[in-house]
Amino acid sequence: MFHGVQSEYRWLETAAHEIYDVLQVCPAVAANKNIVISSFDSDPLQPTSEEMQRGWRICGRAIHIPVGNNVSSIPFEIFDEWYIFPSEMESPERDYKVFVKHDWFTLGPAQALYSRSGNAFDLKRMQRWFWQELEQMNPESYLGRGTRLKFVSRNPEYFNTVLRGLSTLARLRARATKAPA
Repeated sequence: MFHGVQSEYRWLETAAHEIYDVLQVCPAVAANKNIVISSFDSDPLQPTSEEMQRGWRICGRAIHIPVGNNVSSIPFEIFDEWYIFPSEMESPERDYKVFVKHDWFTLGPAQALYSRSGNAFDLKRMQRWFWQELEQMNPESYLGRGTRLKFVSRNPEYFNTVLRGLSTLARLRARATKAPA
């Protein structure tokens, strides 16, 4: 896992964790928020009539989901990329860029995880677009899971809780795999 700071945002990136790990260690990241899902595992999600009655709405390729207290009600295992806003009023209806589809995209230095798909110029340009997207939309947090989990937040309390929680979870998992059978 590596992490850093960009403007008012703190970020971390890891291949060892999933979106549900973030929600497990810090449910407040998504509880009582509005999530804009810009990328899905497979075909675009089609909300049911019940979900539409609960306030889900489609805007272009994105789905806006108002989340209550219960984050386990979010079908997070099928989503790849979330922009999380404190309220529905703050989540802009626009076309969101999708970053997780580029398996070589990283928030860290080019040499850290860079693969065969492009070059350092492509990565730097993609990073610039990513940070511009966050500055323009101003989400409280961003969660993306392609080949690696990316968590970005301008809420320092959430970020610190997630960083500590994921580190602890990694240690627990490492101990569990070392335990004698």
